[in-house]
Amino acid sequence: MIRMLVVVRTAISLGIGEQVFLAGAPDELGRWNPAGVPMTRVEDNRWEVMLSLRTAEAFEFKITRGSWETEEVDAQGRLPGNRTLAPVDQGTLEIPVAGWKDGVAAQKGPQITGDYQILPKVHSKFLEHDRDVIVWFPPGYEARPTKRYPVLYMHDGRQVFDPGTSTWGKDWQVDELAQDMILNGELEPFIVVAADCTEARRDEYSPAKKGDDYLRFLIEELKPMVDATWRTDPERSSIAGSSMGGLLSFYAGWKHPDVFEGAACLSPAFAERYGHECFRMVEAARGNLPELKLFLSCGGAGDLESQLLAGTLKMADLLHNVGYPEKRLSVRIESWAEHNEEAWARMTPHWLRFLFGRAQIADPDPGAAKKE
Repeated sequence: MIRMLVVVRTAISLGIGEQVFLAGAPDELGRWNPAGVPMTRVEDNRWEVMLSLRTAEAFEFKITRGSWETEEVDAQGRLPGNRTLAPVDQGTLEIPVAGWKDGVAAQKGPQITGDYQILPKVHSKFLEHDRDVIVWFPPGYEARPTKRYPVLYMHDGRQVFDPGTSTWGKDWQVDELAQDMILNGELEPFIVVAADCTEARRDEYSPAKKGDDYLRFLIEELKPMVDATWRTDPERSSIAGSSMGGLLSFYAGWKHPDVFEGAACLSPAFAERYGHECFRMVEAARGNLPELKLFLSCGGAGDLESQLLAGTLKMADLLHNVGYPEKRLSVRIESWAEHNEEAWARMTPHWLRFLFGRAQIADPDPGAAKKE
């Protein structure tokens, strides 16, 4: 057993009741639980914890105040990359922390392109935790009072639009890319409904655990509310997500093709411990395949992404084997891509075009004439 002291020095003293945590990859650090290892305040600006580690293997970690909304930022307010700790028995690692993500977000406010509305703390009778939901509107929505729009439902809402709330300051750029592509005539206009994740994310996005409960929230609670409030086309919905969200998007589309006409599954977690149900469903559907547009993508760089690549290719092979129509399936593999928001943002134009693409006829913003 290796024992090592970690010291965090904060630029600003934290108030009474505040706590600093380490979150990292090893079991001893909670496997990326943002409140994995609590630290002890020994001075106003000094926090300490003695780690007991089983191996001397280096690992990545972050510093938080108990959630991903409160992880550390640098002096410019940017999210740093993962820190690395190389264990040294009886060694000490001192880390300065300039600030916190929630403080930067409070100063800057949302950084979302276009018109949107935030629905705070949406409750579900099927799930334990409430969550914020962001509804994004395409250009021209207000100027076309009779037009109805297809809806894209997305998971991990904090990652979709806003770099200020997204991990490492990188979001999927769905707002600015969709707006530009709609105005350029590449895409038909559509509404995006991005439901945020909670601390139960892994279970809620897992078909074997609470995935069906989460889908009941989307289909039986959130979708009816969205359809009743805004000018949607209730018969045209799609779904998209990454990692566990990519797995759940596939599961949702395949199980509910009466609800979802398309699913974008980025770096889907078709690993054995999570993806068994999806493979079983596809095998069972031979001769009775759903009417569904499927976009699968994965990268090959980094340990996690390279692990998920095998499952993605396995699913693609199975879909071809059961005779899934090529016109309804797009598989895109990018060897350079890692398992992060920056890579998924680079994939955004491809799956948006697959789900909502149309002949390139410019769609001018009807609101522009009113502003002149």
